[in-house]
Amino acid sequence: MLNRAFTLIELLVVIAIIGFLASLVLLNTQSARLQSHDAQIQTSMYQLRNAADLSYGQGTETYTAVCDEADNTLSNSGDFGRLETAIKNENNNQAVKCFESADKAQFAASSPVRAESGKSWCVESAGLSTGLNCLAINSSRCQCP
Repeated sequence: MLNRAFTLIELLVVIAIIGFLASLVLLNTQSARLQSHDAQIQTSMYQLRNAADLSYGQGTETYTAVCDEADNTLSNSGDFGRLETAIKNENNNQAVKCFESADKAQFAASSPVRAESGKSWCVESAGLSTGLNCLAINSSRCQCP
């Protein structure tokens, strides 16, 4: 009689190869998932700048409604509160930093991104939208401290 069964070693080798291939697939999908979170953060930050421009154009000619000066985050009211919640859902519930100039004529807001540690996405009233090599800003301009 011929024994045509697989040996234990052969089965273990096949299982190890399948496990290795599965880990490669999971690593690649994790990177894509983080990049999709960052794309959503950027989209929400663009919407934030547009909402701020609408607020500016409604007669006040200032950005007073954009930032909460008590903790230098986004205002919790209206569109800004909704956008802050959307951004926090994408960036692991980290605060969106927001600063206004003394005369309230300029603002900048930044949110950490997930795909690249230590980096953030920033928008400002002057129209600039850019990635930064720091986690947060501390002025009404998109620049690292």
